[in-house]
Amino acid sequence: MTSRNGRLMAVLAAALLACPAASYAAFDDLGFGARAPGMGDVFTGVADDISSVHYNPAGLSNIERPKALATHSLFHTGLSDGSNLGLSAAAFALPLSDGRSGTLAAAWEEFSLSGVYFEKTGLLSWGYRLPKNSRYEKFSLGASLKYLSHGFTRLDEAYNAVESNLSQNGATDPVLAGNNSVSAVDADLGALYRLDKRWTLGAAVLNAMQANVAFGDQKDQVPMKMRAGASFKSLWLLLAADARLQKGPDGKLDKQFIFAAEKVFPSLDKGEFGIRGSLGAGDREFKQGTLGFSYKIQRIQFDYGFMMPIGTLKETTGNHRLALTYHFGSPTQSELAETELLDQYKRLREAENFRGARDTASLDDPRLAQVKEQVESENFYAANKLLVAKAGELLPDSSVVNLTRRLAAVAAYFPSLSVQDRDKTRSEQLLSAGVQNFLRGRDIRAMKQLAYAQSLNQQDSSLSNFLDKAGEIARIAPDRVPNDFSRGWPEYKMSQSDDLYAKKKYAEALRKLEELLDIEPNNLMALKKSGSCDYMLNFFSRAMSAWEKAMEQEKDPDEKGKLGKMIEQAKSKRGQEAAWEPEGGAYEAPEAEQQQAQTGKSRNAREIEKLYQAGADYYAKGDYGKAADAFRKILTLDPQNAQAKKALERIIRLSR
Repeated sequence: MTSRNGRLMAVLAAALLACPAASYAAFDDLGFGARAPGMGDVFTGVADDISSVHYNPAGLSNIERPKALATHSLFHTGLSDGSNLGLSAAAFALPLSDGRSGTLAAAWEEFSLSGVYFEKTGLLSWGYRLPKNSRYEKFSLGASLKYLSHGFTRLDEAYNAVESNLSQNGATDPVLAGNNSVSAVDADLGALYRLDKRWTLGAAVLNAMQANVAFGDQKDQVPMKMRAGASFKSLWLLLAADARLQKGPDGKLDKQFIFAAEKVFPSLDKGEFGIRGSLGAGDREFKQGTLGFSYKIQRIQFDYGFMMPIGTLKETTGNHRLALTYHFGSPTQSELAETELLDQYKRLREAENFRGARDTASLDDPRLAQVKEQVESENFYAANKLLVAKAGELLPDSSVVNLTRRLAAVAAYFPSLSVQDRDKTRSEQLLSAGVQNFLRGRDIRAMKQLAYAQSLNQQDSSLSNFLDKAGEIARIAPDRVPNDFSRGWPEYKMSQSDDLYAKKKYAEALRKLEELLDIEPNNLMALKKSGSCDYMLNFFSRAMSAWEKAMEQEKDPDEKGKLGKMIEQAKSKRGQEAAWEPEGGAYEAPEAEQQQAQTGKSRNAREIEKLYQAGADYYAKGDYGKAADAFRKILTLDPQNAQAKKALERIIRLSR
């Protein structure tokens, strides 16, 4: 073969070595866009933007409004032979029926080498999140149909090679003399599983059909690639990792592991700046380090990614990627809520002595009279505008920070709830009450009412999203009814209580019923069952009180008779009951019991210390029910324990 022909082959070989990692065949994975490559292509478990069309089509289900992307990449710039390796791509994603029918996306990628060699890939993808309130609601699935085409330009070197071969051995080169382009069809498959709001797992199989893209009669299959990933997301931070498996040229299974991070620095008037990077290692001396940057303002986002080969090609200034993304349509509800929250923080950034999520300014403050009027009229958007306008007059006041956060969140999801009380459904009544309590810092009661409202109207995505946002602000996890539970929140509480009662965990069973009775104080079945729990705990006076309330509600004469007998039985045992703190008061126990508990105090000091620490931890997390249980156990061991009494009194006040 002539030296010119040798240069052609060298150029073609370089094309197959253009990617950062070790290459295996045509259509090696060169990445997509600039954001994901800036993270080392760690996107299997992230898959939250239009780049999902390339990495994991299931991630398209996360797109809430139409998006378009255009990108160009330069590989191994500065090579001494002057090679120009580039990749251009474009994509468009469109949610169908506001995402209820999934998201459809199309993409086109074209890799070229100095006008000599090219690879083209067309993708048609679909991602779908399984319906809410189904047992599989945490899953998203996706698939891509791919059109693959590659070829080379017939230069003089190709004809020289054919003539040379004929003169030497009478044979033509099957590649250079045959078709100079080949096409094939392949497919990608992907899945996502959301463990919770922050953790997501992903898996993808790329080139599942292993299409044959050989030029001649040979076999040149695009290798199947298997990837698994995980990501952790907070509001402006992302951590992710990918594990990759692929059969190498020698038939062995090559493994790669890459870790990535991304941090966004938001601002209201200057857009959002982001920085990202990754480190990876694997078989065949694979080593990788990447960096990336981004800038987003309004609907436009610019991304830049950079990768420098480690221990492979030399005399190169690395790989450079640029991408432009455009977001169509109006902002999503989550984007509005985040923007509103950021706006409030910026307006109140001079506030001092911030003490916590529950330190909320009172609407009874005379300076907030107009705001209170709008809140009570349930015109939350107008109330929020008034509060923002008055913010300057109220500083420095840390509690205003929390009130503005809460009111901004309510206004973002429910600008107005102005419906006459007599026309409101039960769900709307609970939502109104929950919002009012949330704005007044009565978080425990508010979260119960909102969870109850959501259980009655599980198809309302705004209510569901607001429940999560309220829980985030109040630092209380929403007590949602599981999707496989067909009835409402009251029945769910009683079901939980029944399960605990069957396990003889009477205190915990009682707590579940008390949560229900706090919202539905006249629930007949809950009153009966709470009396039974009190009776089993030897709190006979409380059992009598619960059963007497139940008797007032009971209409069945037979059931009334049974309740009467139970009340008489509890009355006969009142002298034997355990210590209990009446509502608003302190624990009182018979003298003999106090002496016995005092003696046991010295023997159980270590256990009391552990219980107190557990109660304090639960209290700090906002789990007041478990905290109260811990302090009650202390008072069972030591009825005169002053610290436990004060802690329990505080929890009782907060729970009302």
